[in-house]
Amino acid sequence: TVKGCIKAAEGNKIVAMDLTTAEVYVAAVLAKDLALMDVFKSGGNFHSTIAHKVFQLPCEVEEVAELYSDRRQAAKAVTFGIMYGAGPAKISEQVTKDSGKYFSPKEASEVIKDYFDAFHGLKSWIEDRQEFIAQNGFVYSFFGRKRRLKNVESTDKGIKSHSIRSGLNFLVQSAASDVNLLGAIDMQSFIQKNSMEARIFALVHDSILAEVPEDEVEFYSENLQRLIQQDRGIYIPGAPIGCDFEIGEDYSMGKFEKLYGDIL
Repeated sequence: TVKGCIKAAEGNKIVAMDLTTAEVYVAAVLAKDLALMDVFKSGGNFHSTIAHKVFQLPCEVEEVAELYSDRRQAAKAVTFGIMYGAGPAKISEQVTKDSGKYFSPKEASEVIKDYFDAFHGLKSWIEDRQEFIAQNGFVYSFFGRKRRLKNVESTDKGIKSHSIRSGLNFLVQSAASDVNLLGAIDMQSFIQKNSMEARIFALVHDSILAEVPEDEVEFYSENLQRLIQQDRGIYIPGAPIGCDFEIGEDYSMGKFEKLYGDIL
């Protein structure tokens, strides 16, 4: 409901840019996993392509969602889950919730194994970073920020494991966030240089929000994407990080009015 309260002035639009699968993109680059990079280069539906490769499905990538929706859901859960140290129990829970069909921890364990067999570079990188964090109690992001993780010294295994997972998460989330932030800074300079009336007013997670005059929307969007996707060191040649744009009268992109239009 709060999003619906953020409205563009008359003659303007709210333009929201979100990075797509940014953390996996960052992980692929940091891990130097060529197989995972190739998924981005393929240009197809990301999660369908992952499932097709991991499970060696006997169909075209475009058919995965229809013919093997459960495999696609499992691959999607593992893709996001492993960045947070999710194990079989968590993957089982997530796939069961998302698909509406029970997915056992045993099945989840097999999927994780298949996933890392397909993307062994990612597995090696995760294990290496986890070991470094456990031994040193800190880690540096790609852009040089330091995260101190003193709880790796805890005698409580749960606390120690959580700290290691936080460190791994920091490596991918911070880099994605910095790419977004640097793009926003460059875009603000571009706006000023070109005397545009567009106004960036918030950064939310991997999103950049702006209020943009209708006659500037296309120009603003094209240049924001260009600046976000430039090579800052975390880059896959031929497959820049994905940008998804939504344009609407308010930040909810019309959902607020659909829900509460009768009482407005």
